Amino acid sequence: MRAAWLSPLLLVPLLACRAHTASPATLLPSASPTAASTPSAMFERTPSPTLSPAASPTPRSVRSCQLPSRAHLGLGWPRSPERLPSLGTVRAVVLFADFEDAPSSRSPQAVLALLSPQAEDFLAAQSYGRFALQLEPHYTWLRLSQPAAHYGASLSAYAPHLAFLQEAVDLADAQVDFSGADLVIVLSNPDAEAIAYGPTYTGFRSSGLQADGVIIANGMTSGRDLLYWGWMWLPHELGHSLGLPDLYAYDAPLDQFPYSGGYSLMGNIFGFAPELSALERWLLGWLADEQVYCLPAGEALTVELTPIERQGGMKAVLLPLGAGRLLVVESRRAEGYDHLLPEPGALVYVVDANVASGYGPLVVWPPAQEDAGLAQATLQRGEALNVAGYTIEVLASTAGYDRVRLAPATPGAP
Repeated sequence: MRAAWLSPLLLVPLLACRAHTASPATLLPSASPTAASTPSAMFERTPSPTLSPAASPTPRSVRSCQLPSRAHLGLGWPRSPERLPSLGTVRAVVLFADFEDAPSSRSPQAVLALLSPQAEDFLAAQSYGRFALQLEPHYTWLRLSQPAAHYGASLSAYAPHLAFLQEAVDLADAQVDFSGADLVIVLSNPDAEAIAYGPTYTGFRSSGLQADGVIIANGMTSGRDLLYWGWMWLPHELGHSLGLPDLYAYDAPLDQFPYSGGYSLMGNIFGFAPELSALERWLLGWLADEQVYCLPAGEALTVELTPIERQGGMKAVLLPLGAGRLLVVESRRAEGYDHLLPEPGALVYVVDANVASGYGPLVVWPPAQEDAGLAQATLQRGEALNVAGYTIEVLASTAGYDRVRLAPATPGAP
């Protein structure tokens, strides 16, 4: 059961990932989407022309490239006001919970060290310094009233999960000031086997966690999978608290990552390129409007895109495809948190605001490859890809940019 308001890293993805024995970056083969759900695509080699430096494109309004919001977790505008602010400092109160049948043998400090400071550092890097997560731990084990299995069973529905969080908040309330908190994180004893995974609670300002006269609409609880995911669990779940959807597949237990492959930890946490996409960062305000180019239908453009892993420069070209869909091109390099990226180059993907979290709201192109994690999806110099009537071609590539041309596949075609 998956509640509409709950976005867990499910036990099935955990088991699928545990089946990998080579390394965390080794992924399951990607399935081929059906022709009905995706436009056709093709690779073609083209001669590499002699090039002169490209002029910077004239900025245009980006409004037509901001897809409409369809859900509280999605890739549309505006983000839900119930979710965390994405700019500035977010204050997170961290509580520690254990159980009579699963008392913790670890100190709270040792459990927090599974996450911090790596999680905060990752978020600071993804936001280019525009977002800071401030963890405020209450270093005391709070003994909850029920066996661990009771709380493990609560994770798939809104009210029981809220009750789990609220009980921990109530136990800590006399010693903790919640009045300025944006988020509550309850770290369960990671050795409690009955709590298999740790989901996000995405609530409402009218009926969320209550403490010190305030209502807190965002929270999360950890589970035993914290020992598996490590610090990367927290940025993934915080992504949901910011309104980002899951990019892995809910309904494909043997192939969890057919949509985004190894790109973005909102898909595969252990992917070879876990840095967030340009579209995700733009939605959160971590990229300025001037760093993306919204290309009108029927027009062509040549632009130099700087790697998403670096601050500054033009980061993405966006092309509205109609019906709530958007074509995006960005540049990736094997550096930063993407240092395991097998093939640097231009990454092409299609975003669909009509598709729910866990069912492919972001699909990397070309998707129909027997290619672990879509590792070969990036375009290098001389390679081109046709998507939805447009040709995307990499004209030149250096350590600092990909020079990309987008044009209608047939002159004048939308």
